[in-house]
Amino acid sequence: MRKSFLVITSLILIATFGFGETTVSVVGSSITNDDAFAGVQINLENTDIVGGLQFSLKDLPNVLDVVSVTPAGRTAAEPLDDFGQDGTPNTNDLGEGDGVQNFGETYTDVNGNNVWDGAFSVEFNDRDSTVSVLIFDASGNAIIPGNGPVCTVIYSVPVNRHDEIFELKFHEVLDADPQFLLVVTDPDGTALNTTWMNGLLTIGGIEVRLTGGGGTPGTLSAPLLVELNNANAAIKGIQFNLDDGAEDYLTIESVHGVDRGADFTFVANEVDGKSMVLGVNFNGLEIEAGTGAVLQIQFMIAANAPLGEFTLSTTDLIVATEGGIAIPSNGQDYTFPLTTGVEEELELPTSFKLDQNYPNPFNPTTTISYSVPEASEIQVGIYNLLGQEIRSLAFGEHQPGVYNAMWDGLNENGVRVDSGVYLYRMISSNGYSATKKLVLLK
Repeated sequence: MRKSFLVITSLILIATFGFGETTVSVVGSSITNDDAFAGVQINLENTDIVGGLQFSLKDLPNVLDVVSVTPAGRTAAEPLDDFGQDGTPNTNDLGEGDGVQNFGETYTDVNGNNVWDGAFSVEFNDRDSTVSVLIFDASGNAIIPGNGPVCTVIYSVPVNRHDEIFELKFHEVLDADPQFLLVVTDPDGTALNTTWMNGLLTIGGIEVRLTGGGGTPGTLSAPLLVELNNANAAIKGIQFNLDDGAEDYLTIESVHGVDRGADFTFVANEVDGKSMVLGVNFNGLEIEAGTGAVLQIQFMIAANAPLGEFTLSTTDLIVATEGGIAIPSNGQDYTFPLTTGVEEELELPTSFKLDQNYPNPFNPTTTISYSVPEASEIQVGIYNLLGQEIRSLAFGEHQPGVYNAMWDGLNENGVRVDSGVYLYRMISSNGYSATKKLVLLK
């Protein structure tokens, strides 16, 4: 996204600030009622090289048992093509499938030391009221500066726990033998100045679902609706991340409330490859109890996004009620489809073409179709009658095909434009250019 934001509000969802250069945090997560297990990731953000860390994590009200603690993200083994000496899978030659880099097997050198590195060692002790975790690498490898998960704590959830929030808090076990302190060290064993940020695990409660979405690479997506099932409670605020994976093909272009969420102010930003959304009403109004969509989101889809389907996950979800108190909530994963917009029975276009939008006049959305006969850079945008671009709908490399771009009547800043006549234009790096008119009615 091309813009950032700062939101100051009396509604406090969760805010923790530290001044250290190293931060260890619980990544908030949610599960549905009757899920037997819950995975919680621990994140490390560091500007100095880290040799290892240890911590204890207490769950409140202390009813969860720890099943395992495993390396994740930055402490997991470096990605490896575990294909044995001949580089061909399923041949069972020496070294294949052993999880170790052998001669001829390629790997990704994440930390740049020119050596394949296996997973860090993770040891844990599930005490009566807490789990103590130690993360280190016996061969002396270190965690280079960066930001990402370092382990996953798997909890078993009692079958009788429904619609509940658990606090996960870092603390020092002072009566242990030996004492188990909160510490992050450099490779020489020197403790680093560290901020420790607690988090939440929610079970059941308010349900957040995604519907709609999808689109064509290089264009604006169809509207993605965020549905809120809060039949028994009014909502004062909501915050969540939308995670489309490591490749990050989706960038939020606009967000605005709909139906019960129409009076809310929604803002969005791209943070560490995730689309973060925050919604609140500054006049103290609520999203009334009920079910259905409360928010509409549109993305710009990267031109290099692959066709097919990928998972869009709702993470770090916080739903707050009166007084800013978080209530149990959970978000579901969603399948986001990408297509070329080409009907299977149709042949590829033989010439560039910009079609008339449909419907026209329109309110609130209209679709613009355009044809690309050969690989080229394409720009499609909306302009006012002064020739000023007010919204980019498509930009980037296009392969041959018929594409659909949708405009929702918003400008680049997410503000709805006035009714009237506008222009839309298609430009190709191969020299093609075309302009047509459309009419927005309110």
